[in-house]
Amino acid sequence: MEIRLATRDDLKAIDEFDIFLGNRMTEIERSELWVALEENLVIGYISFNEQFYTRPFVHYLNVRKEYRRSGAGRFLMLKFEELYRQSERLFTSTESNNLPMLLLLEKLGYKCCGVVDKIQKESEIIFCKDLNPSELKS
Repeated sequence: MEIRLATRDDLKAIDEFDIFLGNRMTEIERSELWVALEENLVIGYISFNEQFYTRPFVHYLNVRKEYRRSGAGRFLMLKFEELYRQSERLFTSTESNNLPMLLLLEKLGYKCCGVVDKIQKESEIIFCKDLNPSELKS
């Protein structure tokens, strides 16, 4: 499996399985979108930036249905962690009924750090992961 920065050429493949709001093209232009490929097919993507209180935050993680449980989501999250390995703390969120993402975050060591109710039908759970706990200041 290859993980690389997304390009405009990936948009058509992403559109085939994209379920989230937002503008993938803008994320590509800002170098905020990475893709997972299997035999040159885009099977998943991750979108992240530092616009959550200036902290690294995963906004979207999405894998084609037929490739779920293939490790693509984990590899994409590990790429995020690798790119921000000098950060003290990483963040993401998911809806309370998204069991696959909840299990993945638990396996990767993310902890619940808050819940936002009434934004959507399901509660949004905020997760964080401390990368350098001995250096944390806040």
